[in-house]
Amino acid sequence: MTNSEEQFYKLEKQYQESLESQKRFYESELELLKSKFEYEKSKLKVEYENEKAQVKKEVEQFYNVKNTQDVEAVKSYYENELNNQKTWYEGEIIRRQKETEDWHSNNLKEQVEKLTKGYEEMLQAQNDKFNMETEILSAQIIEQKKYYEEQLKPYKRIINFRKKVEKRFNIEKKPVEEKLDEKTDVKIQEVVYDGQPKVSVILPVYNVGKYLRQSLDSLINQTLKEIEIICVNDGSIDDSYDILEEYREKDSRIKVIHKENKGTGAARNDGLRIATGECIGFVDPDDWVKPNMFERLYNLIKEKDLDIAMCMPDGYDEKNAINAPFPYFVDANFENIIDDRTFNWRDLSPFSYPMCVWNKLYTKELFDKHNIEFAEGLDFEDHKVIFGTLLTAEKIFFIREKLYVYRFNREGSVLTDNNRRLIDHIEIFNIVENLMKETNTFNLLREDFLTYKIHNILYYYSMIKEEFKAEYCENMIKSIKDMNLTQAESDMLCAKYPELKSYI
Repeated sequence: MTNSEEQFYKLEKQYQESLESQKRFYESELELLKSKFEYEKSKLKVEYENEKAQVKKEVEQFYNVKNTQDVEAVKSYYENELNNQKTWYEGEIIRRQKETEDWHSNNLKEQVEKLTKGYEEMLQAQNDKFNMETEILSAQIIEQKKYYEEQLKPYKRIINFRKKVEKRFNIEKKPVEEKLDEKTDVKIQEVVYDGQPKVSVILPVYNVGKYLRQSLDSLINQTLKEIEIICVNDGSIDDSYDILEEYREKDSRIKVIHKENKGTGAARNDGLRIATGECIGFVDPDDWVKPNMFERLYNLIKEKDLDIAMCMPDGYDEKNAINAPFPYFVDANFENIIDDRTFNWRDLSPFSYPMCVWNKLYTKELFDKHNIEFAEGLDFEDHKVIFGTLLTAEKIFFIREKLYVYRFNREGSVLTDNNRRLIDHIEIFNIVENLMKETNTFNLLREDFLTYKIHNILYYYSMIKEEFKAEYCENMIKSIKDMNLTQAESDMLCAKYPELKSYI
């Protein structure tokens, strides 16, 4: 049964229940009136008998009258009067009963017509709303289709070019078996390859069953087949467990870890410990990636001998169901990044462009060499990896292709809920500061770090819910005091952020 059919069924059921309720009400009213009329009838009967007895008594008194003719006349008169009274009372009872029954019958008919009209109007309104929403959805689907067709055009040209090259030079493809999954109608490719995977993709999963299939489909259909997909189920209580097991059965490249809930940082660290790929990538399970993302970034790393290859992110507004850039990741915020050559923190401060872990591909050697891992037990845990890698990488390369799709305005995310978890952001800055000191970059990047830190803690203070502001403010003031700002630094920061003066 479709949603609209189910809705119409519920409305019809409510309508029938309403009619039944009205019917029972009027039946009870009629029964009550009948009992009242029976009471009135019996009362009149008693009155009639009393009148009759009185007349009889008076007639008996007249029996003593000598004039028998007068007695008979009086008796006849009273008998006629009693008969007239009886006839009138009986007629009045019938008339009133019929009048009452007619009124209730007409009122019932009027109420039924009113309810029927209201029900029909409600059905029409629901139908109109359904048609309007269907039209809007159809328009959105058309727009989405156009968008994806545009996105696929360059890939189609690449595929056609490859086919021509393979045909011309008789290049043999790796054996691939294609089949259609019965549950999801997704094309599954079981790829045969030797040696270790080129890329390990780590996916931390927690109660994202609504989005998980789209994310997994984007990974198993990557143009780079030599990948392993490590999914860490962090104690999900929705259908994420079943979805992961379903996909593990149909693609041997998927590895699944089921564990009790310890947070995203711990889940990603578990994935890092078992990763065997030459390179490491991270995907959030409510996002998805373009088909050639990991092949494109992997080839860059191999061709240019990089530590990190990164791309531009694309955006999807979940609340409004449209493709749109997330304000933090708009193109303008990436203008400072160096194009067409490798760079590192000495060339470009890591605090001068948007921070995220999932738009990058890292060499596994970078993690192993510097013992880099995620913070555990805190939100914004990825900052420890973001800055741990950016401060130790020697060769970074950036491309402006939008290969990762970031879903925002999603219910349940940290940035959407604005709850107490935002306070973790302050503790994360202490971790980043320690990383800078360990890598001997703190003094060189101190001004950039201070600006970045003050900007973010003030921003999240404005975002956090009112009930947590006092606690956030207390932690924020302590963190600012612990920075031991010089007078010059205080003046510089207050010039950029005037509201800071209240907390120094």
